[in-house]
Amino acid sequence: MHALIVVAHPEPQSFNATLAGTAADAWRAGGHAVTVANLYGETFDPCEAPRHYADRLDPTCFDAQREQRHHWERGTLAPEIAHHVGLLKQADALILQFPLWWFGAPAILKGWMDRVFVYGGLYSSRQRHDRGVLQGRRALLSVTTGSSAAACASDGREGDTRLLLWPIMYALRYVGFDVLEPHLVHDVRGGLAGDAARRQDARLARCLVDYRARLRDWPAWPRVPFNRDEDFDDDARLKPGTLAYSPFIRPTETGR
Repeated sequence: MHALIVVAHPEPQSFNATLAGTAADAWRAGGHAVTVANLYGETFDPCEAPRHYADRLDPTCFDAQREQRHHWERGTLAPEIAHHVGLLKQADALILQFPLWWFGAPAILKGWMDRVFVYGGLYSSRQRHDRGVLQGRRALLSVTTGSSAAACASDGREGDTRLLLWPIMYALRYVGFDVLEPHLVHDVRGGLAGDAARRQDARLARCLVDYRARLRDWPAWPRVPFNRDEDFDDDARLKPGTLAYSPFIRPTETGR
């Protein structure tokens, strides 16, 4: 098995970096191959733009999807994008490691998805969802927050973290991944000193032990449920009476 860990945090000594290192060590200890892609370390450019395409399909109007497909088919994607697409295709497991900033992922990670989830290469109108290019692979979001677990709960002031992560999880589902329930570490704070810092260090050390143990039992990690393709009608709307798994996709009143 090959694992790809994508890290989106600018500080090499951060707890996010420690979580990524813990995951890599756990996978290697199990005899698996691991690749760690540090987006900040690579100075990855997250902005999809015309400048990334030397020989444009249409020089007069930039259409990201058309250019992605055109350059994918010609084998002329930017080298860093072709490299990351290759990493995804060789991986059996993907871990996205990042902090929650302003109720979402850091911009560099969103931009990585914008550029690397190449139209024609990792998805198309015929290869998505149940028939996604990356089907059979598993993906995990490992995420830190600065607020407490209580504040990040469904009734918490910061909003339900799992719900905030749903768009990212659904993007992974879109390209075919089986998405696992996110690994969340709350209350990760900077600027602490004295006893407060020591208490946090002890708590985070316990979190690392727990994370390592859970990764050793990777096949048992619970999955996020999504509606299947057959749950939707010809208008791509949820069929009446179908069970819904998220507030983002939910039944409407009957007789619509």
